[in-house]
Formats: sequence, structure tokens, C-alpha cells
Amino acid sequence: MIANRNAEREYKYKQIYQQIKNQILSGIYKPQEKLPSKRQLAEQSGVSTNSIIVALDQLLAEGYIYSVERKGYFVEDITLYVADEKEVKPLPKHLKETRISSSDIISFSHMSANMDLFPYKEWLKCEQKALKTFHHELSFMSHNQGPIEVRQTLAQYISFNRGVRCEPEQIIFHSSSQALVSQLLELCGDNKSIALENPGYARYYELIQRKGWKVHTVPLDDSGFQIEAIQHKDIGLLYTTPSHQFPTGIIMPVSRRFELLNWANAKEGRYIIEDDYDSEFKYGTSNIPSLQSLDRNNRTIYTGTFSKTLFPGIRISYMVLPPELLEVYREKFDYLLPQCNTLNLYTLLYFIKDGFYQKHLRKMTHHFEAMRQKLIKELKRTFKNDINILDVPAGLHFLVKIKTTRDYEEITARAEKARIHFFNIKRFSLSEIQEPDDEHSFIIGFASLKEEEMKEAVQRLFTTIKGS
Repeated sequence: MIANRNAEREYKYKQIYQQIKNQILSGIYKPQEKLPSKRQLAEQSGVSTNSIIVALDQLLAEGYIYSVERKGYFVEDITLYVADEKEVKPLPKHLKETRISSSDIISFSHMSANMDLFPYKEWLKCEQKALKTFHHELSFMSHNQGPIEVRQTLAQYISFNRGVRCEPEQIIFHSSSQALVSQLLELCGDNKSIALENPGYARYYELIQRKGWKVHTVPLDDSGFQIEAIQHKDIGLLYTTPSHQFPTGIIMPVSRRFELLNWANAKEGRYIIEDDYDSEFKYGTSNIPSLQSLDRNNRTIYTGTFSKTLFPGIRISYMVLPPELLEVYREKFDYLLPQCNTLNLYTLLYFIKDGFYQKHLRKMTHHFEAMRQKLIKELKRTFKNDINILDVPAGLHFLVKIKTTRDYEEITARAEKARIHFFNIKRFSLSEIQEPDDEHSFIIGFASLKEEEMKEAVQRLFTTIKGS
């Protein structure tokens, strides 16, 4: 009964509020005109004085009326909104979004993750620990590069595992690797000329062009980035994925890495962006040290992400800036608020310090190696001599070349109908790449594949690319 009376009282005050507001907007009540007293309004409306008071307080808060002590309420001089009488246009149909069920989609995407294997219990344990330990810090904005405690933990981790030499102050956290690249373009903007691997990250290519930079696409050979292609060009920035080239999977040997560093050292102001996006996953041998670990002249900007080792939705990426660029960063971006979820960062701190992250990586590396071998075996069994697999024992994807009479457009359309998700090399070709007429290249990711769906997945792939 009490709830019903409260609801009725609220309904009555809203009616009075709306009625007076409409009278003001329609000109029935003029600017500076005094409203009837609360008692008069209550008698006219047949409601309690309390309902009138609540309605007037709302009108006062929104700026329709003002009060004068001991005189009452008056109408504000309101600037009327000039608009035509047409109905508000609905959102155009082409902008509407439709939720598409992914339950029956088989994904060979290189961007997917297997959430079934994520250690939720351990992550939540670390989150609870972070909330208890850093409850005071979480009530304030953290440093815009991320909390120093987390940067200290990450600096130790990447030093031990990737050979990266840095102080915690050099690390910058962000929710997006794209945003970090965008910031780097501002830091290194004097030359505005950059070299990108081809094939490579099409999203970065688009971003960099939109920022007004001149992009030089550089072909690859068996060792990766062909440095001779830019030796005589005025280029200030070079972007590379040396530990597992995207999308070909090539691992850059040490001699080529030294060539890149020599290029950077040959002219003041040159820098290399090293994207170490999935270097944690190496099969059969130990991890290869980062390019940055070989650099003695602070010309390498190291970037990494937790999207591959944890999951894409975690939104934690980072970069390690050379000291001279850190100076510029702090001058240019001192106004920024933290760019990452602080609770997630503190949780990550304990996830690493308490050993859960390393345990998770070992488990996932073992799982992915087994899945990779089974997938390669199934692809060879199904496609027989019509497939060539660039079997590089690293990362979460590999490149395949398949003989087919269909073009990329037809294969893409058939894939959509077959409810199968994979990418072709054309998507990552920054400039034209020559291929035989009867052979096409595809990027095959295996992070989200389940063992029980392996045969069906490969069969769908075969039917899409070669079947009737």
C-alpha cells in the first residue's frame, strides 16, 4: 500500500510539472510573470501542496522558473528552441545494427581467443587482492601512464622474458595498440615518412595515412623486412614485427635485425617500432630475444599487448619509449587521463607477481602447439597436394597457399554462407602483391578452435575454397 501511495504521489507531481512547463513554453505564462501560490496551484490541480512543491523544485532546477524570497515563483526569460514541426527522423536503416549469433560460426581468425581455458578463478582472486590492497589508490586517478607499481612489475617481466631494457618510467599503458601508434606519430612527426611491411597491418596503414604521413610499403624476403628497399629514402620511422611477422609468420634472423638497427643509427631522429604482439608463443625452442634487447642506442620503441595471451576484451597494451621520446611524450600528453582500466592493471600486477600469468602461458603454449600440429595434419589430409603451409613454429596463426580456381571475392561470399570466418592475404596487402592465378593465400588462426570441431572446420574451409 505504501509503495502504491508513493507511486501515485510521484505520478501527480510529474503531471503538475509537465503542465506548468507546457504553459511556460507555449506562452500562457509570460517571462517574469509570477506563478500562482503553492496553495492556489494545489487547489486548481486538486493535489496536495507537497506535490506542488516537488513539481516547482524540479522546474526551478531545470531553469524554467526562479524564486524570490517572500514573493514566490516567477517565469524565467527563456530562449525558445526554433525547430520545424516535422517529426524527429529515425536512425537511417543502414546505420542500424543487427546482433548476429556466432554460436555456429567456426573461426580461423587470428584475433580470436579461447575463453574456455582462461583461469577465471585465479584472475578474480587477483582482482580481490587488488581491491583490498589498492582501495585507496582506486579512489583517485592514477598516473596517466599507468600505476608505477604495475609498470615496475611489467618492466621486470619483459626484461626477464624478452630482454627488454627499460625503467618503469619508460612504460606507457593504453587500452589500444592503435592509439599508441597514433601517439607515436605525434612524437616522431618531424619527418612524417614511415616504412611498413607488406603484407602487414592494414589498420595501421589506414591510420597512418589518415594522419597525413607518407607510407613506404616494403616487400619481404625469407628473412622479413628488406632493408635495402629504403636505404636511400628519407624515412624517419620504421614499423616491424620481427619475432613473428604479421601475417606471414617469418621470424627475423639476428643479421637482419642488426641491419635494421644500423639503418636507425645512420641518421639522427630515426626510430624503429617493434611490435611484439604474440612473441610469448614459441614452439619447440626458447623465445627469441626482442629487437630492443640488441639496441644500444635507444632507437627502438618496443610495443606489446595482453590481447593474445589473455583475451582481446582485456584491452591492455603498452609501449616502452626511449628516454628522449619520453621527454617529448610528457610534454605533449601531460593533459591525458589514464588510458587503461586501473583495476585491471592492478589485477594484472598480481596475476604476474603471483605466478598465475606464467602458469597460464605454459598451459596455453602446450595447448596451442598441440592444436597447431593437429590442424596442420588435418589441412594436409584434406587439401592434399593443393596446399602449401608456411609452418613457422610460433604465434597463433600461420599462412597457407591453396590452389583454387575461385577469386577472393567469391571465396569471401561462400565463407559467409558457410558460417566460417577467416582472412585472405588481400586484406593485408598494403600495395599489390603478385600471386599465381591459380593460387591464393590465407591466414589461418587456431586460438579459438576446439579439438572436437577440427575436422568440420577444415571441411568447411575446403568446401568454401575448393568444393562444389
